[in-house]
Amino acid sequence: MENEEKVLNPLESLRVIRETIDLAKSSLRENGFHYLLWGWLVVLACIADYYLGVVLQYPGHYLAWMGMAAIGGPAALVYEWRREKKHAVPANMVRDWYGRVWLAFGVSLFLVLVLTIRAHVSPIPFVLVLVGFATFVSGSLLRFKPLLYGAAAMWIGAAACLALGYREHLLIQALATVAGYLIPGYLLNVKARSSHV
Repeated sequence: MENEEKVLNPLESLRVIRETIDLAKSSLRENGFHYLLWGWLVVLACIADYYLGVVLQYPGHYLAWMGMAAIGGPAALVYEWRREKKHAVPANMVRDWYGRVWLAFGVSLFLVLVLTIRAHVSPIPFVLVLVGFATFVSGSLLRFKPLLYGAAAMWIGAAACLALGYREHLLIQALATVAGYLIPGYLLNVKARSSHV
């Protein structure tokens, strides 16, 4: 017996599209956790790197970034594992794309770090461009304007790095992260809390 496909009239098609959009919105609830986690870790790593390298002139100033990854990676994974366990969320296109954007960002970030370190150039302007891109796409998918403004802050920070040296890049990255991650992250958190009340 062959499966017969049901032909939808225009009104039914619009209803299915609307339900899909509503499902995507409800299942992609972003509370800002990752923006806050990585925002604070990046700001602290920037300040630590700057303090260790410029003030103390410690040769291992870059270790601040390894500490950031050692804390952030496990914290993000545990958070996602607990969230998936607590809230079984059906797969949908928007959630899938959101995840793919950040997966692509992670791969690109790794390659940029390896390439810039081997070339002995500051990775910060390149990282800010990548973060700006991923944040812009995320803001577009979530329809959350503060993330779009945050992306612009990252791009402005990358452009400002053109006129400055590596040590100043750290300060620019810290400022861009406050504007691009922390402020939108707190706003997402407030929005998520108000939608649960």
